[in-house]
Amino acid sequence: MSNFKKNFQSFGKSLLFPISLLSFMAIFLGLAAALQNQNIIATLPFLGNTGLQTVLGLIRKLAGLPFGQLPLLFAMSIPLGMVKRDKGVAVYAGTVGYIAMLIGMSYVLSVQGNTVDTTSVAYLMETGGLSQVDATLQNALFTNVLGIFVYNTNVIGGIIAGLMAVYLHNKYRETELHASLTFFSGQRFVPIITALVMVVVGIVLTFIWPLVNNVIIMMGKLISESGLFGVFLYGFTEKIINPTGLHHILNQTFRFTALGGVENIDGQTLVGALQIYLYQLDNQLEFSKNATAFLAQGKILHMVFGMPAVVLAMYRTALPEKRDKVLKFFLAGVTAAILTGITEPIEFTFIFISPILWVVNAIFAGLAFLVPAMFGAAIGNIQGGIIDWFVFGVLQGGQTKWYLYLIAGPIFFAMYYFAFTFIITKFNVMTLGRRDSDFSEEEETSAFVSVSDQDRATAVNILEGLGGLDNIVDVDNCITRLRVEVKDGNLIKEDLIKKTQPNGIVRPDANTIHVVYGGRITKIRNIVDNYIYELRANKIE
Repeated sequence: MSNFKKNFQSFGKSLLFPISLLSFMAIFLGLAAALQNQNIIATLPFLGNTGLQTVLGLIRKLAGLPFGQLPLLFAMSIPLGMVKRDKGVAVYAGTVGYIAMLIGMSYVLSVQGNTVDTTSVAYLMETGGLSQVDATLQNALFTNVLGIFVYNTNVIGGIIAGLMAVYLHNKYRETELHASLTFFSGQRFVPIITALVMVVVGIVLTFIWPLVNNVIIMMGKLISESGLFGVFLYGFTEKIINPTGLHHILNQTFRFTALGGVENIDGQTLVGALQIYLYQLDNQLEFSKNATAFLAQGKILHMVFGMPAVVLAMYRTALPEKRDKVLKFFLAGVTAAILTGITEPIEFTFIFISPILWVVNAIFAGLAFLVPAMFGAAIGNIQGGIIDWFVFGVLQGGQTKWYLYLIAGPIFFAMYYFAFTFIITKFNVMTLGRRDSDFSEEEETSAFVSVSDQDRATAVNILEGLGGLDNIVDVDNCITRLRVEVKDGNLIKEDLIKKTQPNGIVRPDANTIHVVYGGRITKIRNIVDNYIYELRANKIE
């Protein structure tokens, strides 16, 4: 198997760490949000209890953790899944690198005069002379991440940081600096170089991201002027750009600006699809179908019917012996998608490994918006799960045409299932459960660096002098010393260690030994690490 294919598969598997957390938390987030919905509380008054609502509020906050910090989770999980040596160092480097990227981006923004205040909608309209639409579009481009004001790169930023951490870790893990800088050599150098590189990446992104944003703005204006085709284009675009986080810009503009509609109701001028809908809902008026075309009604077919079909397709195309685990893995994600409309736990398992599935998924999402609009549905809100269908569809009466989904839903289910099954099998897409290594906790053992004969002799003397591999508890180093903790100090053979010509040997206690190598320490540490890894790999095999 080629290195590229191995790395690509490792990348796909690494994404399962944040996805599994996302799936689990999404259920609680959806249920807590539903039980705090004023329409449901009105139907079930006991839910309005102050103590109960306080508990639900806490659950909702906790469940929102992965959604607010998803980019950081990606920056950590990619090194965790892809690196085979010193995983902790790589994860740490990914975290440091992501923060450094944010700092680089934030610094350039501050130099450009972009702050929380100067990018607010009110400021841009009053001082910049922008229209509400343009001001909202500009404002939606920014966000605060870990208290740092930056462009909203969403999970793309986390993926960039994670992949760069993997690359830099593998390239510089054994770096030997000048003797005066030995302390910063080897593993300690990885987060240092990652921080330095990623701050530059952040600076570069500051100039690239606005160009991407301009494309989204142009697309939004095209959508608003294209009738039913524009409705399809809205659903397609929202889904295709979802991993970038830029779909929030598209959503914001249609929900709160003139691109989503302008209507004069009871002498009030209402701007934006969501504001129009909520006013009509609050005042028990007939719903505007032009406004709801860009709201929850366009997501229900995709989320409630499409996502379960996608999971069924991945289940059926998985290896027979893996299907049970595939089902268990996706159970929480399917529940979240149906109840609340949160689809990332499912979509993120395939869109990063298959461009074809990514595009097809976006096309079907566009059709999910188009079909209800064609037949005059009128279901508002923003989530798109079965709760929205029931609360804002069924409970609002026949004018919403909620019953259309009972007919169109099974059709969409079949469409998703057969299309995904065909693509996965035809193009051999490695979705979850199609690889022998899926759900296996064993490490790949082919990724060690071969040890030269001379270095091997040095490593053998050190390890045998330390009482053998099984006697070693922990290996570390400082500026000059190899610091080793062993299980049984009586097994240490200093005469073997002395064959490696150390400057001295120190025994702080019965189970600890310090071997002084001076400026050679980085090379010695790398030799020992490589040999230990090789021995352990052979042991597994």
